[in-house]
Amino acid sequence: MKQRALLTATQVIELYEFLSRRLEAIGIESQPEIVLKLLDLSKRSDAQLKEYANVIKTDHAISGRVLKLANSAMFAQRTPVSNLERACTLLGIERLKSVSLGFHLSRAATAKDAGLKGIARKTWGQSVFRACMASQAAKVVAPGLGAEAFVIGLMMDAAVPLCAKLIGEPFLKLYVECNGPGKLYRREFEQLGFTHVDVVTVLARRWRFPELLSRPLELHHTKPAENAKDDSIGRLHRIAYVVGLLELEPVDHASPSLMNAASGGGMVTAQRMLRVSDGEMSKLVKATLEEYTILIEVFSEVAAGLVNIEELAVLVHNGLLSCLDQHLEESLGRELSGGATPTDDARQSALTIHDTRIEIVRESDGSVVAFVTDSVGKRVVSHRLLTSGDTPGNICENLGIDTPTADDVTRINARLKALAA
Repeated sequence: MKQRALLTATQVIELYEFLSRRLEAIGIESQPEIVLKLLDLSKRSDAQLKEYANVIKTDHAISGRVLKLANSAMFAQRTPVSNLERACTLLGIERLKSVSLGFHLSRAATAKDAGLKGIARKTWGQSVFRACMASQAAKVVAPGLGAEAFVIGLMMDAAVPLCAKLIGEPFLKLYVECNGPGKLYRREFEQLGFTHVDVVTVLARRWRFPELLSRPLELHHTKPAENAKDDSIGRLHRIAYVVGLLELEPVDHASPSLMNAASGGGMVTAQRMLRVSDGEMSKLVKATLEEYTILIEVFSEVAAGLVNIEELAVLVHNGLLSCLDQHLEESLGRELSGGATPTDDARQSALTIHDTRIEIVRESDGSVVAFVTDSVGKRVVSHRLLTSGDTPGNICENLGIDTPTADDVTRINARLKALAA
């Protein structure tokens, strides 16, 4: 199979069709009944708590978990809660939506393969933490979208175990070598035929996710543009990008002094991306830890809890480093050596080629990506430039654009030169 980095826009469409058939072949349902009912409810702003409760009643597994959650220390009830309606009322519509939809999605997306049980349980355990952090971040960044943020955080790495099943040994080798999904994504893109982001994109389409969920999932390893639209999707994209870079395991080879020094820079970068204050970030991390220790029990069927809860706050601070601080470090290195650092405006400027608007930007991991954007600025097609360099003609071909004129070539080369400065 051709490397993902070499695929044209047309070939990406063919890849998605191929992946959809492969998912069906390994037993991933195209339209899980309860998931669809819950998704349909989540699309309605007027959906009532009772409607969610009526769907949940039909499944004893999630009913039992809702009751267990209502009886947890989170709600501190004086007498045991034995009535499902009462339990749903205690949870509230946002948490009920998060837990019920997340529980069914995690079950539906889990490949039934005993040999991959370890990687699946580890991934889902980390995903529950990302979901908790995303929902807590939404309280500040995207009020009213906590349930959507939770589902996005939970599902962004759902395809990691699926890739292990679909690809096998080549994927498992990369998984072991990479500490965190951000690094894994880059290696997948350069070395494999598809990435875990491709698989979760196909999964979201098969399950008819609303754009509010599917778009942030598709873009969660793509750095949001500085001038991106500040709407619901844009805010959820920012949340997804930050929580998607979290490294939730210690990096053995990193020295303590480097980790401590980098930690501050990582959190500053994350705060700037989320647009939250120091105090809000500290509260966010604390609330995430508290929520995680309780909600992980709901997902115990598919997830293994993270160990050493006391150390998680430190890991969260350090875990943002691998991609975010890499960009800061490279910029600092250019400044110390006397080189120029491109401004954000230079990185984000757009070009129009044959009436098609494209953006060529540098991602946080140092790679350069070209995007085709629609009339409202939404990125609809992307091409990650090869490390060996791409010609303007090759870039346009991969974006599905006609051969560039001599003037277009000059402008594209100038853009690439500015990014390489």
